[in-house]
Amino acid sequence: MATELAREPSPGRILRVALDLFSSKGYDAASVREICQAAGITKPTLYHFYGSKEGVYRALVDGALQGFRQRLLDALAIPGPIRDRLERVARAYLGSARDHRQMLRFLFGLIHNPPSSAPATDFPRFYEELVADVGRAIDAAVAAGELRPAPTEIRLLVFMGALGEATCGSLLCGRPELTPELADHLVADILGGWTTR
Repeated sequence: MATELAREPSPGRILRVALDLFSSKGYDAASVREICQAAGITKPTLYHFYGSKEGVYRALVDGALQGFRQRLLDALAIPGPIRDRLERVARAYLGSARDHRQMLRFLFGLIHNPPSSAPATDFPRFYEELVADVGRAIDAAVAAGELRPAPTEIRLLVFMGALGEATCGSLLCGRPELTPELADHLVADILGGWTTR
């Protein structure tokens, strides 16, 4: 393990170790010294790559949020029927949750902890932009006649709520398993009440 850690490039190693420490101790309680010691680097190395402990935090949190949103945007960008597009979104959403469990737990902790426990992150804006991206795809499908008209905000509650509930259940109880098949079933069941046919 120590050999593997030594071979990992410093920027990634710093982020991985910081996520472990921030998740277990909290942002405020984890020190730069502890991050450097666990990553096997010097303080100047951390400062070179990230500038500060907050810089490490920003790279972790902002990087995770931007990466997640980009995966969903990429899924939406591929042309095709709304069912295919929403299946890709659901697969990307659940796949990200499955593959990055520790990061997701950390982000949920940030959302639910007092704002003073870590640097400020605009989670509401991130969520609103993400939901708006999906909403535009749903509106386009209504305009194209693929979906019958209905309030987009309610559809977003149903779709995003199903993905969020599956993710929370998996984190809390280990079920459901966040598989591509689950994503496809959720979309099929949801769209069954929305389609024009």
